[in-house]
Amino acid sequence: MSTSRVDVSTGNLNQFSNGIINDVNVWVDVLDPQLNIIFWNHVAESISGYSREEVIGHNKVWDWMYPDIEYRRSIMARTFALMDSDGELDYLETRMHCKNGDSKYILWNSRSLLNEDGVIYGVITFGYDITDRKQAEEALQKAHSEISALYHVTSVTSASLDLDTILERSLECVLETMKSDMGLIHLWDDSDKKLHLVAHHGMTLDHIKRLEEVNQGKGLTGWVFQNGTPRMTPDLKGDSSTPSSICGDLDNAYLGVPMRAKGEVVGVFGILAKNGRKFEDDEVALLGSIADQVGIAVKNARLYQQAEHLAAVEERQRLAQDLHDSVTQSLYSLTLLAEASRRLIGSGNLEQAKDYITRLGETALDSLKEMRLLVYNLRPPVLDEGLIVALQQRLGAVERRAGVKAYLIAGDIPDLPAPVEEALYRIAQEALNNSLKHSRAGSVTVSIQTFADQIKLVVEDDGIGFDLETVDYREGMGLVSMNARAKRIGATLNIQTSPNKGTRVSVCVNVE
Repeated sequence: MSTSRVDVSTGNLNQFSNGIINDVNVWVDVLDPQLNIIFWNHVAESISGYSREEVIGHNKVWDWMYPDIEYRRSIMARTFALMDSDGELDYLETRMHCKNGDSKYILWNSRSLLNEDGVIYGVITFGYDITDRKQAEEALQKAHSEISALYHVTSVTSASLDLDTILERSLECVLETMKSDMGLIHLWDDSDKKLHLVAHHGMTLDHIKRLEEVNQGKGLTGWVFQNGTPRMTPDLKGDSSTPSSICGDLDNAYLGVPMRAKGEVVGVFGILAKNGRKFEDDEVALLGSIADQVGIAVKNARLYQQAEHLAAVEERQRLAQDLHDSVTQSLYSLTLLAEASRRLIGSGNLEQAKDYITRLGETALDSLKEMRLLVYNLRPPVLDEGLIVALQQRLGAVERRAGVKAYLIAGDIPDLPAPVEEALYRIAQEALNNSLKHSRAGSVTVSIQTFADQIKLVVEDDGIGFDLETVDYREGMGLVSMNARAKRIGATLNIQTSPNKGTRVSVCVNVE
C-alpha cells in the first residue's frame, strides 16, 4: 500500500503528536535514522515500563524489549527499510518484553518522517496493545488442539484392540499436541513385577536399553508408577531421583503421568522436552486425561487377549476331543487290522488277509482326511501349501488379473514356524494392497531369499511412491500394522520410498 509521506519536521513533532499523546490507548515513538529514540509518549512508558529518561537519545531499548538476537535483528531490519520506503505504511505484530518481565503483544503502524526539505529523518510508530486478543486466540487454539488430541486418541482406542497400534498412534498424537520430539510409554507386567518400555519416539538405542531396565521404585518412571501421581522436572540430570545410569546424557525436561484403568495404575506415559521447559497445569491435565484413555484401552486389549487365549485353549480342547473321537479311534483300528493281517498271513490265510489289508487302506485314507480337516482349522487355508505358493496364488488372483505385471523370485527356504510364515504373508499382503490401491504401479516384484540364518522378504513396485516424512499413518496404509506384525516375530521392517521413485518394503527375520 503506497501513500504520501507524513510531512512532519523536527520543529513541529511535538505539535503533531499533541493530538494523540494523551490518548491512553496509543503508543507513540519516533526514531532517527540510527533507530535512536527521539520521542516516547506516556503510553509507551506505561506499556513498556521504561521512562522517557531511560530511552531518549539511544537505541538500547531494542535490546531490552527484544532479547532474542535473531528476532530483534529481523524487526530492526524491517524498520530500517522504512527509511527508503517513500512513505509506505508498515503493519507488524511483535511480542515484546516489558521492564517488569511481562510479555506484551503489540500491533505497530509505522511510516517514514520528512523534514522541511523533504528528507527522511526518521520513523514514527503507533503501537496498540493487543495482548488480551492474542492470548484469547492462543487459548482458543490450544483448547482446540487439546480437544482434537483427546478426540483422536479416543478414536484410536475405540477403533482398535491391537495394543501396538493404540500405543504408537497415541504417542504420536501427544507429541504433536505438546510440541515435543521424545516420548515413551511403560506398561506394568504382573508376571515379572516390572515396568517395560513398550512404545517410544525420538529415543536412541542406548536410552531405550537403559529405560527398559527401570523397575518399580527406581527413577522418575518408577516413582510415578509407585505413587500414582504426575511428576515433572525441568532438568533430568539435575533431579536427584533419576539415577545417572538411567538418564545417561538425556539433557531434557520430563513429565510423567500414571495410566489408570478402573482405579489401577497399569503404566506410565512420559514426555521429554527441551531442558528448562516448565509444563503448565493444563498440559499435565491433558496428558493425564489421554493417559487414562490409553490405560483403559490397554486393559481392554489385555482382556481381549485373555479372551482370545481362553478361546484358543477351548479350541485346542475341542480339537483334542476330535482327535480322540476320530483319528485316535482310526489309528487304533489300523493297529488292530495290521495285527490281524500279520497273523492271517502267518497262518497262510491269504484271502482273508487281503480283505483286512484292503480295510486297513480304507481306514488310513479316512484318517488322513480327518487329519487334513484338523490342520485346516488350525492354520490359515491360504498357507496350507507354504508361503511361496500362497504368494504365487495371491499375485495370480489379484495383481495379474488387475493388469499389473507381477513377478515372484524365490529360492529354497527352510520350513518356517507358523507364526513367522503367517506374519510374513500378511506383511507382503499389506504391501501389495498398498501398491495396488495407491501407487499406480505397472509392475511389482516379490522376492523371498535365505541369507545365512535370515529370511528376507521384499515387495518392490515402480509406482509413484510417497514421502515418508509427511505421510499420515492414519490414512489406512497399514504401516502401523506392518510394524506391529514385524515386532511380534522379532523381525526388522524397512520402507524405502520417495515421490515418483517407487516403493520398496523389506522385512528380515532370523530363522536359526
